Amino acid sequence: MGEIVRGRFLVRRWGPPAGVVEDGAVYVEDGQVRAADDYAVLRRHYPGAATLGDGTHLLMPGLVNSHSHGRGITTLRLGIPDEPGEIRSVGLRRGLSVDPYADVLLGCVRQLEAGITATMHLDSNYGGPPERYEERLSTIIRAYRTSGIRFSVGVGIRDQNTFGPYVGDAVFFARLPPEAQAEVAQWSNPVMPIADYLALCARLHDAFPAVDLQFAPVNPDGCTEDLLRALREQATARRVRINIHLLETPYQRAHAVERWGQTGVEWLARTGFLGPDVICAHCVWLTGRDVELMRETGAVVAHNPSSNLRLRSGVAPVRHMADRGVALALGTDNLGMNDDEDLLQEARLAQLLHSPPGLDLPALPAETVLGWATECGAEVLGARGLGRLEPGSPADLVLARLGPIARSIDGPESIAAAVVQWLRPPAVDVVMVAGRVVVRDGRYALADRDEIERAAYETVKRWAQGPAVRMLKDAVTDLYRAWPEGAAPSRGLRPRN
Repeated sequence: MGEIVRGRFLVRRWGPPAGVVEDGAVYVEDGQVRAADDYAVLRRHYPGAATLGDGTHLLMPGLVNSHSHGRGITTLRLGIPDEPGEIRSVGLRRGLSVDPYADVLLGCVRQLEAGITATMHLDSNYGGPPERYEERLSTIIRAYRTSGIRFSVGVGIRDQNTFGPYVGDAVFFARLPPEAQAEVAQWSNPVMPIADYLALCARLHDAFPAVDLQFAPVNPDGCTEDLLRALREQATARRVRINIHLLETPYQRAHAVERWGQTGVEWLARTGFLGPDVICAHCVWLTGRDVELMRETGAVVAHNPSSNLRLRSGVAPVRHMADRGVALALGTDNLGMNDDEDLLQEARLAQLLHSPPGLDLPALPAETVLGWATECGAEVLGARGLGRLEPGSPADLVLARLGPIARSIDGPESIAAAVVQWLRPPAVDVVMVAGRVVVRDGRYALADRDEIERAAYETVKRWAQGPAVRMLKDAVTDLYRAWPEGAAPSRGLRPRN
């Protein structure tokens, strides 16, 4: 016998038209939603089923984080400052000074307690032989499986420009002061031949056959044309999705034009790289033509509004993408506005950023951004039916206390606006993943939450910016300042042509 989960309002799915049922409920059995209807109807159909929820909550689909790096202890708390992406990445080349299992497990707990039931993990290869990276990835996957969250893992790869500047590693290394060269020479190299990478992915698939693994080239700037073409070919042959950072900064846009004589999106589309199986994170510096190509190819954009602001990357032309029918999803990038995993706050920020000033265009609907945070995120994970509560859907759901929000709800039509405006993680009461309760009374329920956090922080060695790292940052800064288009100003909501 399954279980009835009851709410004052049941949201079957976000997005117009919103499927909201007053005094609604779902019947959950074997990890799936078997029925979604009035509570009284389900009570009659399943008289012997236990009931979860007292009819005062908001019952809604679990949130889907479309872009994350699995960090429970954020980089800011590790001592890594919020700097522009190209400068910040210099220190990250050394790796993070925290145990990956403890870090990822804490990150999962934080996401679950915020109502995130599924997450996309983009992993960074910090260097070393393939066996070392394989061990790291195996450890990370074990942490996700222990946590109870639904997840996919992007296996990172790059084969050029490991320090960021687009002059090549040998040229950049030769420009460093001798003392910086001595330290950098000891750092592990993240470059991996494609044959080794594919063999690594095959071994991981054999070891974890139920886990969705995706190819994750770091970005076009860190990959040669040969690598990108090979990954596209292999992704098609193996039916593997591709997850890539794309045009996050103006420097990346300028480099693409210099390298290919066209934008990065134009080149990727022309070579057949883009498609519905490709997820592109950030996409801040798209042109108008780029937006059309994203729509035509069906590529998905993982939008990370807080991260784009914190790393001073800019404001993505998301309203233009939405108006043109580009597929969009929301992610935290582990750089939420308050250094948290509040995906609802990302939805609120996205709505504010991309609702244009003036009277000509309407505000971005709350239902739309909540759809990005649920069903559209499910596309990133390739999880059919996720992000909704309808018969046949996975039983990934949230019971949230309405509290003061209840006074602002006039009926089903006002729920989305109330959720985006006011709902925050402290209101999350119960979270279920695949029919299993993983959060109860707002606290992680599968293990001692405080012990998980203590264990994670016990492994931390605070990141110290030594002389060599400062020299590296100075060298990177000097190179980018020399680029004529490197410091392009911020611009409005519509992209440049």
